[in-house]
Amino acid sequence: MFSQSSVNIPAALILILLSVLQVKVDCKPAGQTVVKQTCSTPCWPEGNCYYSWYRYPGSWNREIIGCSYGATVWFISTSSSDQDRYYCEVQNGAAPQQKCKLDWAVIYTPGRVCGLKGSSVDLSCSYKHPEGLTVKRSLWYIESQWKFGAEPEDVRRSDQYEGRVQYSRTLNSSRMTITDLRESDAHTYSFRFYTEDPDGRYSGRPGVTLSVTDLKVTVSDTDGGVKKLTCSSTCTLPNNPTYIWYRNGQPVSDQNRNELELRDRTVDAGSYSCAVKGYEELGSPAVYSPRPPSVSETEVNGSVTLVCVSDSTPASSYTWFRKTGGNITQFGEGASLTLAAGADGVFYCTAENPYGSSTSSEWTLTSGVLWDVMLPFYQTISQKSGLLC
Repeated sequence: MFSQSSVNIPAALILILLSVLQVKVDCKPAGQTVVKQTCSTPCWPEGNCYYSWYRYPGSWNREIIGCSYGATVWFISTSSSDQDRYYCEVQNGAAPQQKCKLDWAVIYTPGRVCGLKGSSVDLSCSYKHPEGLTVKRSLWYIESQWKFGAEPEDVRRSDQYEGRVQYSRTLNSSRMTITDLRESDAHTYSFRFYTEDPDGRYSGRPGVTLSVTDLKVTVSDTDGGVKKLTCSSTCTLPNNPTYIWYRNGQPVSDQNRNELELRDRTVDAGSYSCAVKGYEELGSPAVYSPRPPSVSETEVNGSVTLVCVSDSTPASSYTWFRKTGGNITQFGEGASLTLAAGADGVFYCTAENPYGSSTSSEWTLTSGVLWDVMLPFYQTISQKSGLLC
């Protein structure tokens, strides 16, 4: 369904006419050679229509000028040859077969950007507007923070971005650069521009989505028992970056992918970290297997607590063992082990993370009194006297 209206356009003036359907076309000069037209028939349902514009050059064989998604368009009238009859049609519940030439647009390239925490990133777009209008100012804003009925806040005016945002605009493109990226910078940003006409302003929505990531090393086991390290990020970094691996702080030669295989635990032992070439200072934290744990003892109110501590990244999980003669029994889990007064035995702990494990020295408790373990979740079977302890 559509509604129709028409006007006559002389060299630099449009005569307002009303069609039989009483669809009003408002025409207001926006400059010496620019004429603004507004097709006032409402769009229904809202946001699901477009406007077709036609010219009748002295006959009833109409000539399409173009279409617009908005009710207002701007035409340039430069000579008497522009004097003709013009119509607009409101196409409800439909989409044009091709992109509208008389409309506004902002195109973001790319639509999603991944930036490394601490680095700089460029958000870019191209834009267009009807001929005859001139862009007077522009800005970028955070889409989720734009309140209905108000003008959006320029990113540069936010305290969060002070000194970290720069704009660069050419005739039909704009670029926003954000430096020293932070996780809080992850938003969808939109570009908005303003022309000399009060109605000639436009925002490109949805905008470009920025994700911010850091690097971390993860480990997995392959079918052959080889450990594979991966330099991972929460989003895909652009431009197929080159990766750098470090072992004990020194670059690993001939390794430029985001994966590294460790085939010999003895030769390949050490701490590992990764970085992206060009951003070496923004590398991942180092990861390494547990160092040999140390055991310490404290006594409170007659109870003895053993504590197992190992330096490792990521943090280790701990397991306790008790040694009696030639038998070794798993005795508890966690960094600390609390024993009742009079406990005795030989104890040691192991620390383990995805990169390996390490065992402490033995710790001996001697009292001559049967021991008891104050761990409610733990049960063990003792062969002494056939009793369950």
